[in-house]
This record gives sequence, structure tokens and C-alpha cells, in this order.
Amino acid sequence: MDRLCDRSCCARMASGGPAIRRRWSSLLAALTFILAFTLPAMGQAPADKAGEVKAGAAAAAVKALRSQRYAEALRVVDEALGPLVAAKGEDDRDVLTLLILKGQACYGLGRPQEAIDALAPFARALEAPAPLVGPGSDWNALTVLGDSLMALDRWSDALVTLDRARSMLADDGRIDPRSKAINTATTLGKIGTARARLEDWPGAREAFEQQVAALGGEAEGGGAYLAAAHNGLGIVADNVGDLAAAAEHYSKAATIYEEQFGLEHPYTKRALTTLARVRGKLGDTQEADRITARLASVDALPTTIPPTLQPVPSTIPDHPATTPRPLVTGPVMAAAAAAVALAGLTLSGFLARRKRVGQRDRDDGVPDGDATARSETKNA
Repeated sequence: MDRLCDRSCCARMASGGPAIRRRWSSLLAALTFILAFTLPAMGQAPADKAGEVKAGAAAAAVKALRSQRYAEALRVVDEALGPLVAAKGEDDRDVLTLLILKGQACYGLGRPQEAIDALAPFARALEAPAPLVGPGSDWNALTVLGDSLMALDRWSDALVTLDRARSMLADDGRIDPRSKAINTATTLGKIGTARARLEDWPGAREAFEQQVAALGGEAEGGGAYLAAAHNGLGIVADNVGDLAAAAEHYSKAATIYEEQFGLEHPYTKRALTTLARVRGKLGDTQEADRITARLASVDALPTTIPPTLQPVPSTIPDHPATTPRPLVTGPVMAAAAAAVALAGLTLSGFLARRKRVGQRDRDDGVPDGDATARSETKNA
């Protein structure tokens, strides 16, 4: 009887054990499923959300900058920067992209010091061998920084910044050749202006001559930039006393401006006014009077027009290359560990069941010679 009780108890335990293990196995399987799919999603959600914030803010800011709605662009960028910095840190490329747009907005609002403050990371990286965001975006940032420094009469600092921007363009082999020529011409024009303000006339002449060379000497497609280069060369010649060369360059600038913008445009009127002055100094009073008469037929010359054209840098930042996500991450490793644990538990449960089944088969499988004894035990 004791043997029968022991076998009955073992049978109940054996029958209950696999059921319990099956429940635990199902629970662990569900947990593994959750770990495999929710943990990676949880890890990526903040970054994805921050990326969406950056993309939306950048698009809205670029649109506002193109329409010269600088206050709106600044508001959009400032609202996005806080959450983005909290999610990705101050040195993230998305943060730096928005800082470029902030610098442009501040400069457009006539707040150059705020633009300089926004572009401080790029100022610190002037000696860095590689761009912070991308060649196009970094060039954009450095030209705005250079403009802001020039607005505060910090010509030497501006020159260092613009030289770095020029080097960056020269090293960029991916940009469209025409765009590269225009960007190079823009940068060289700013360098020439800074050198002229520092009274480095040979350096200014070299920069303006290189600006003409970068455009191929043709007005087609880059007329305003070529006119600015000739205007700069005229200023250099004017200041070193070469009035004949100054008149030649002023004349070329005025012709291009008039073809591009018309006689009424401020740049055309400024170039013609300067040309009339130089012609008068050369003793060609007849030509000077003719130019003055032409100008009298249009509105009075504004007094706030700068002597050289300073094209506004592009407001479209580079899109940073997508960084592939690593296959081995914390959530993935956790899910893999859970899967291995589940497999181990399942295998051990399977082997244990096989062992118990084998043991019961040995206990229940009585040899032929013991049949009488078993019958006697039951009758007893």
C-alpha cells in the first residue's frame, strides 16, 4: 500500500510539474516578446521625436528666412532648441544645424552679437580638421559669423573666419561646380572687403581678382557677384590713386548692375555716382556730366547703400548623412539574453520530462516472473 501511495503522489506531482512549467514558459515567452519589441522602441523614441522636432523647426525657419521674416525664424528655432539640446546634447549635429539658422535670423534682425553667440561652436572649431555638420552648412555658418564680426568692425577676426570658410569650400569636392563658384566668389568678396577695411590693399586686390577668376569673368549666372568684384577692384584702385583703373572697374560694375537690375536700382546708382566722381577727377567732365544727368532722371540716391554687394548666404543647411544604428544595442542584448534563458528553460524542462517518463516506464514495466507477486499484493 505504501508503494501505491508513493506512486500516486509522484504521479500527481509529475502531472502538475509540466503544467506549471508550461505556464512559466508561456509567461517568459511573452516577456521575451515584449523585451524584443518594446525596449528598442523605447530607446529610439526620444531620438526619433527629437529628430522630428528638428526637421520641422528647420523647415519652418528656412521658409521664414527666405521671406526675410527673421523674428519668426528666431522664435521657431528657440522653441525647438530647448527640447533638442535636452535629448541630444549641445554638440549634436541637429542642434548645430539649428544654431546656424539662429545666427542667420539674429544677423537679419540687426543683432550681430547674438549671431556671434549662437555661432560660438563654429568659432571654436575654426582649427578643426573636419566640419561640424557638413561642408555646406559649416561654410554657411562661418560666412554669417564673418558678416556679424564685420558689422561690429572686428575685421581681423572676420578675416580669420572667412579664410577658414574659403578653405572649407576648396576642400569640398561634392558640391555642384556652379554653386561652388558662386559660394567661393561670395567668400572672396567678403575677404576682399575685410582686407580693404584693414587697408591691406594688395591683399584686397588679390581677393577681388580671385573673385573674378572664380566666376570665369562672365556675368551670365553670377552677374551681381562679378559686379561686386569689379566694384571692389575699383575701390582698391581708387584708394591707391590709380584713377584710370578705378574708372574702368567702376564702369564694368555699373554696366552689369544696370543690365541685371535696371537704372533705378540702388547698386546701379551707387556705381554710377562713384564712376562720375572718378571721371571728374580724371578731367573727363563731359562724361561725368552725362552720368549725372542720367542719374537725375531717377529717384535720389539712397544714403544707406553699402559700397559693395554682400550676397546673403544660402539658408538651406546640409542634411547630415544618416548614421546607421548599431545592431548590438542594450535593448537588443537584453532581448537576446531573455531568449537564451527561455530556450534553456524549455530544453531543461523537456529533458526533465523525458527523464520522469522514463522513470515511470521503468517502475510500471513489471517483468513476467513478477506477475503473481503483484497480484498477491493487490489482493492483500
